[in-house]
Amino acid sequence: MLKIEHLKKRFGNQLVLDDINLEVNKGEVVCIIGQSGGGKSVILKHIIGLMIPDGGRILLDGEEISSPTKKPSDFEKVRKRLGMLFQGAALFDSKNVGENIAFPLREHTDYSEEKINEIVEEALEMVGLQPAFKYKMPSELSGGMKSRVGLARAIVMKPEIMLYDEPTSALDPIMTDKINDLILSLRDKLKMTSVVVTHDMASAYKISDRIAMIYEGRIIFYGTPAEIRASRNPYIQQFIRGQRKLQYAVGVGIEEEEESALLKNIDIEKIKQKVILDRKLKRDKSFDLASRDTLTGLMGYQQFITVLRDEIERSISEQEPMALAVFSIDQLNELGNKYGQQFCETVIREVGRKIGLSIRGTDSAGRFSSDEFGLILVKTDPSLLETTVNRIRKRIMEIVIKTPDGNNIHPVLSAGAAMLDELTASADILAKAAGHALSLAKQKGGDCVVIASKPKAG
Repeated sequence: MLKIEHLKKRFGNQLVLDDINLEVNKGEVVCIIGQSGGGKSVILKHIIGLMIPDGGRILLDGEEISSPTKKPSDFEKVRKRLGMLFQGAALFDSKNVGENIAFPLREHTDYSEEKINEIVEEALEMVGLQPAFKYKMPSELSGGMKSRVGLARAIVMKPEIMLYDEPTSALDPIMTDKINDLILSLRDKLKMTSVVVTHDMASAYKISDRIAMIYEGRIIFYGTPAEIRASRNPYIQQFIRGQRKLQYAVGVGIEEEEESALLKNIDIEKIKQKVILDRKLKRDKSFDLASRDTLTGLMGYQQFITVLRDEIERSISEQEPMALAVFSIDQLNELGNKYGQQFCETVIREVGRKIGLSIRGTDSAGRFSSDEFGLILVKTDPSLLETTVNRIRKRIMEIVIKTPDGNNIHPVLSAGAAMLDELTASADILAKAAGHALSLAKQKGGDCVVIASKPKAG
């Protein structure tokens, strides 16, 4: 796991990173978004050791790899575990493609030229380029091809963590989609952890498990794509929706005309504008925290329903399949009677934690009630719904919880699920359908999955 703790960086009088905290789990794709000059690329350069922080530290698998006391030379060993695709690919113009890709192999290994050539061709194939490309010069390549070559160069050392700095910058939509597919493909094939800096929200939605948004040197949001779409933070909404104007309705007596003047005269009213936005950010942050279930860290019911409505609207608009699954911990009351309420809370917390780790980044999880959890499954094949839900259920049931008397138990779960269709095209109806299916699962004795049958019209 990659962990950033209280990272700070100042360039002269400008504070660029102000107490950055971020955790990236193994195998995750995390996107960092934010306005230009906000410090996104600076975070990547700290991770790979091109910059030393003024405060805080970075840990990799629990080992400190960066802090103010470290030197760039201390990164020589750890840097072999990291790969980076720089913005614009940063290829050596004087070297052909093959020489560019072979460069780190010649610098850091004692492989024979035959072995290096073999690895170069494998890397080219992995990024979708023919071996003959190794003889081309960077000047002969399009922007998309340069990105692929830069990526091939980054992966020849088989890094555990890949860092991408604006990988789709200045690319057309078709090539952008190909690069996104390539990032996901490499993650799946090589089991790499990925951190991606991007301005492209379509890319962030497609590839990320979680999204971090940086503003004024701090991370103001960290969550799934579905959660950021449902955020009530006005700055976040303005950024992700591309609105031309950000409304700062904070109830402090500032009229719309004055807000417009602030936006037009940023240099004159910068301090005043920042105060207004900070108040709004704090208020919305309080809302987000209040919406979280304190025991599991998952979304609370109301926030979950908000996300569900948003996902239903998106799925209908984009004509993509979507399902809702509801999980319940079987015999939780019996466990409480035997081991006490505190043990019940332990079971709920561990089940919630495992649910959060068992879903894709595009999916969303929330706690419905004391022993029930909701799971939004996007782009789900209806024919595979039962298999998908059962696989998640069994994964959750793998956890081991120690009882107060020293025994180990596995929690047992029931689940009900329903597909979104023309008769369940609202959050309330879809939730009722999935809840009814869960009731049927419990009537069968639990420890099973029931899929809701399509309701009859009328």
